[in-house]
Amino acid sequence: MSTHRRLRLEWCRARANWTAAEWNQVVFRDESRFNLGSNDNRVRVWRAPRGKRLNPAFAVQRHIVPTAGMMVWVAIAYNTRLPLVLFRGTLAAQRYVDEILQPHVLPLIQRLPGVIFQDANAPLHTAKVSHNCLRTVTSLPGAARSPDLSPIEQIWDHLGRRVGHPTSLNELEPRLQQIWNEMSQDIIQN
Repeated sequence: MSTHRRLRLEWCRARANWTAAEWNQVVFRDESRFNLGSNDNRVRVWRAPRGKRLNPAFAVQRHIVPTAGMMVWVAIAYNTRLPLVLFRGTLAAQRYVDEILQPHVLPLIQRLPGVIFQDANAPLHTAKVSHNCLRTVTSLPGAARSPDLSPIEQIWDHLGRRVGHPTSLNELEPRLQQIWNEMSQDIIQN
């Protein structure tokens, strides 16, 4: 069994007996990138028919240009959610603390005693400055390489299906905010 599979199984077994009330205390958070156009800058490889691997008739040439986009940060819990945070450029650990943790997460935690903040394994989450900011916060370790265990995946799907095809960042940003603001808590709870 691979290390990630073993860690995922351990994570699930450790929480197998959690009640709905315990899960309702968890604040799940995540970041995702929304791009203009359809190019998300990922490399995709399709297998060619057997014996045709290098046959030019089965090659598709495309000139891929990096597309503009923005990062989106969300945090949800069963009975609440934080404001959608949109940012352009790179999100480093200090910026994460200054623009997300201090203005959004810490006030939520003060407002909701007993809340559990879900950790993630991204470098900006594990950075010393991030840990220092959250040192008094009860946390739930994230499951290794297991985005399907987070209800935030359905939020990304909801936003992605409704955002349409904006042609500029100035169009994308308010569209994402509008979708987020109109999203019912029922979507988060399901």
